[in-house]
Amino acid sequence: MRTMTLLKISIFAVLIATVLPVSSSLAQTDMPVGYTWTAPTTGTPVEFYVVQHSVDGGQWTQIGTTDTNSYTLNAAVGQSHQIRVAGVDADDRQGPFSQSSDPYTPDAGAPGQPGKPILF
Repeated sequence: MRTMTLLKISIFAVLIATVLPVSSSLAQTDMPVGYTWTAPTTGTPVEFYVVQHSVDGGQWTQIGTTDTNSYTLNAAVGQSHQIRVAGVDADDRQGPFSQSSDPYTPDAGAPGQPGKPILF
């Protein structure tokens, strides 16, 4: 009679991970772009402004309101952006929209300086 012996072999793998610094300047896709304008000189006082936005000459879309005469747009890099504004008075009456801003296409610029090389 033959006897069979089972031999259990366990293999342990050791995984060693090297942690490298991750770049804090990933490809920038949006940039803040600031706009400002003067208040109307006729009509009732403005309570707030309606802000509309156009991308690449497309349709105007309302993106917000502001109670100051400035607005910061989070604009996509590589696309042309324009805004226009209209004043709204205390009786919720909206005046005409301003002329649109000049088109502006944000550019993130050349890559920044890489981090210092390290041994690993």
